[in-house]
Amino acid sequence: MKKFSYLIMLLLLVCAGASAQEADTLALPNTKLIRNIPYVANGHPQQNFDLYIPNNAKKPMPVILWIHGGAWEGGFKKWIDVAYLVGQGYAIASIDYRFSQHAIFPAQAIDCNEAIYYIWKNAAKYNLDVNRFVIGGGSAGGHLASLIGLSYNNKVKGFYNDINKSSKIRIRGVLDFYGPADFNVVHGTATLSFDYDDEKSAVTRLLGAMTLDRPDIAAYASPVTYIDKDDPPFIIFHGDKDQLVPFWESRQFYARLKLAGVKAELVKLPGVGHAGGEFSAPAMQKKVIDFLNEVLK
Repeated sequence: MKKFSYLIMLLLLVCAGASAQEADTLALPNTKLIRNIPYVANGHPQQNFDLYIPNNAKKPMPVILWIHGGAWEGGFKKWIDVAYLVGQGYAIASIDYRFSQHAIFPAQAIDCNEAIYYIWKNAAKYNLDVNRFVIGGGSAGGHLASLIGLSYNNKVKGFYNDINKSSKIRIRGVLDFYGPADFNVVHGTATLSFDYDDEKSAVTRLLGAMTLDRPDIAAYASPVTYIDKDDPPFIIFHGDKDQLVPFWESRQFYARLKLAGVKAELVKLPGVGHAGGEFSAPAMQKKVIDFLNEVLK
């Protein structure tokens, strides 16, 4: 029943995606919103981002590059776990990208990198500080944010249309909200509400193959593959009752980061499942703000 309900939810997300563009924004107080900025000329309708800018900004603003979730096949730009940061003086660029039904991986990584380059190149136009870029995301977006944050210094050729575009861009930190980190470790997990190994699973649709058949592709798409000592600091938020992405996956991800010498923090939310208001509760907001103050100082 859980698996059936999850598939129904994903179907509703995909069906709603095309008609929800007008509603795909947040109403944030004291905020200027620029909607649907294309980052690829004559590109796919999903290749755009929304930019939230504090009305009272007087100098170049730090930027949260946010990637929404939705199992890589749905979801909306208004799904932002850290929307409150606009009130703290941050601009938020909420990035959309081609879903797995439009193109399989690494199209999603390419799109996010194209968006980041566009934002970097046009930073002066929007009064953004190119020296204070932090990337983050939730669920599938957490996976993409971690992947990009870790692979930037590896310059993985397949993640860019033009690898030279990224040469001057620096990611100062990563906000990972309950994102998958290693597609080769989650097999036959009875507590999950769907099967990663199923030929119809969201992961299979993203990769274009089952992880059991193509562990090489699974590794290519996994953030853990790109961990090294020169990576930016991480903060990971994860509920220990998550039935879509298991908490222990983030626990192992955190351990790998620490072993490599990466500054990292894991925040466990006891009794919390996948997503929800608990991730933007006051205590979590303080954790995020303290992290940003540290990495951007």
